[in-house]
Amino acid sequence: MLEKQPIQHLAIFTPPFLDLILDGKKTIEGRFSKVCCAPFESVEEGDVVLMKESGGLVQGAFIVAKVETFKNLNPEILKNLETGYSEGLCASADPLYWERRKACKYATLLHVGRFHRFEKPFPFPKKDRRGWVVIKNPIPGVELGGV
Repeated sequence: MLEKQPIQHLAIFTPPFLDLILDGKKTIEGRFSKVCCAPFESVEEGDVVLMKESGGLVQGAFIVAKVETFKNLNPEILKNLETGYSEGLCASADPLYWERRKACKYATLLHVGRFHRFEKPFPFPKKDRRGWVVIKNPIPGVELGGV
């Protein structure tokens, strides 16, 4: 039986969340949206997430250890997520973290497995506003440093 190759994803981060992952403090990456879009139901355990600074370079990567998805979010579900996941999400780094997500209907929580900061960050040719891209063809020459 053939083993499934992990899919590569590109995630765009605004400060300080990328560094919080690479410093080992943020253990869950949360992606919330008003519409059904990636990474919702597009990412699986074992996939590789390349982490790019908004307007900058790909700084590192992590392996997805676990995925949890939630749809039809409402105030009760969001409150439960806030209670159960704020610490892992490092939500306190943004005083408006939960307020900004009040209108969202979809959530994907990605538990961060092994992670690695690249010694030589590199550019990724992306010109649109998407915060998440499923990479159809793995990027050749990307050294994940044992991730």
